[in-house]
Amino acid sequence: MTIRPSSTVQARIRAVNAANGWDAPTGATERAAIVARLALAISEVAEAIEVVRTPPADDAHLAEEMADVVIRLLDLGSGLGIEVLDAGPPGSGVPGGFDASSVDGLVAALGVVASTIGRLLDAFAVSPSTAPSRDQIARGLAAPCVLVEGLAAAVGLDLGAAIDAKIARNVARGLRHGGRAI
Repeated sequence: MTIRPSSTVQARIRAVNAANGWDAPTGATERAAIVARLALAISEVAEAIEVVRTPPADDAHLAEEMADVVIRLLDLGSGLGIEVLDAGPPGSGVPGGFDASSVDGLVAALGVVASTIGRLLDAFAVSPSTAPSRDQIARGLAAPCVLVEGLAAAVGLDLGAAIDAKIARNVARGLRHGGRAI
């Protein structure tokens, strides 16, 4: 499965999430809801880091956690009416130029992804009276997705297939995945 352009996959993610009882912010003024979702995307990066740090290497689990990062960001974009990824070429290379063949390099590259999400989170959290522009939000959602695409490709993971599998899994998870919040 390809995730570019992202409108089709975003619509699938939003439909599954809505059926499972998850809403998405629909306007940039929904600051707390947006910050919470960006924080959850960062927590998905943290889960990917834990996969990397826990031997033995588990590529399928890493792909799933990286898919979770992108799914969170694409869903937020969908709610805000933003197509996160256009039809351009996918990201390539390891974020920060780190050596993805080492645990430390892979963790550092994932840290770059988290910090990229954090920049958009900061734009909402630091200036409560002014929301970022639609273009800033679009770029802020796209940047970490592109980084994840590039990292997945660099380590030989099929991000599109992982996203597709996670969407299918989420269909069966039911209302709020057993009662979770957000």
